[in-house]
Amino acid sequence: MPQHPRYTADFSLALINRTGAFHICNDLLRELPQYFADVRYWRLPFQPQPTLLRKVAGRAMLMELRTLGDSQVLARSAPENPVLFMDPLYVLRTELRKEDIVICHDVGPITHPDLFEPETVRTYHIAYDKIAKVNPGIVTVSDFSLNEYQKLYGAGSRFIVVARQYVRLGIAKETTAPVEGVNKPFLLTIGALEKRKNHLRVIEAYRRSGLFEQGVNYVYGGARTPHAAEVMEAARATPGVIPLDYVSEDQLRWLFRNAAGFVLPSLLEGFGLPPLEAAQEGLVSVVSANTVQPESTGGNAIIVDPYDPDAIAEGMKRLVAMSPEEKADIVAKARAHASSLSYERYIRGFEKILAANDKPAEPI
Repeated sequence: MPQHPRYTADFSLALINRTGAFHICNDLLRELPQYFADVRYWRLPFQPQPTLLRKVAGRAMLMELRTLGDSQVLARSAPENPVLFMDPLYVLRTELRKEDIVICHDVGPITHPDLFEPETVRTYHIAYDKIAKVNPGIVTVSDFSLNEYQKLYGAGSRFIVVARQYVRLGIAKETTAPVEGVNKPFLLTIGALEKRKNHLRVIEAYRRSGLFEQGVNYVYGGARTPHAAEVMEAARATPGVIPLDYVSEDQLRWLFRNAAGFVLPSLLEGFGLPPLEAAQEGLVSVVSANTVQPESTGGNAIIVDPYDPDAIAEGMKRLVAMSPEEKADIVAKARAHASSLSYERYIRGFEKILAANDKPAEPI
């Protein structure tokens, strides 16, 4: 039996995060167990259950990171095995070595500090400075993230390689349930109510577009954040904007299968899969120029300046006016691009990275 390199997986991310990054890291642990000697969650050798205990542990971890940063006070010793850090933040409070690997989802707290809390920005600065000093192996989720990292920190890493995220193709169930108060035609945004999703500019763009006067509504929904109150206030002041509370999976499928298009010109994304997932339901998307989104969609979308409400408005109007034939052509190309970003490709590619150990990894 060939001997695989063995890593300690630092999955501290799991204590505070249940977004795409969490699910991807979970998939790596499930699919490639032969490469992991053990998993640690901050100072814990297991993920605490139930949810309340996990959240308490997560808050304690963040308090330690923000208070002590990279100081040696009560720092953890490095394990015998090299470590796969599943987020840059968790190189703090422990030794980082050149043989370790860090997954870099994006460098947003450094390049877009206005989109994050000041403490988050400060802590990520410390983490990335440490990474740049040690230069371990780095895995980014896109060419865009790789280029942004190297602009900031140079090309001295032991290796740096792109492992593009995968698209879950289609929504398995066929059942749907209408959402009360939502009538066709409408444009749709699904995304957490946080600054980087750009909800305020999209609502302003919808107001300027004149689509309400044409009978086209704008529907949005997503997890609440401290930014949500500001978004809700803008929605209440804009006729035709319909904010959603919690919707079931059946209702979510109904929204995607009845919308006239998907609108997500984000200011920042790690990889930006939602527009490709929308394409699985037949939707063309409005996305952002000068971000990762043109790369993640393969350019198969309406691409606009996310800082210009007039440009977003023009994109929304084009989306509504697009012929069925033009929509079908863009959707077909987006689906073909999505099919190249398969789950199997991602897992096998990441296996090559882990198997390479101290050798430069090939792009996947």
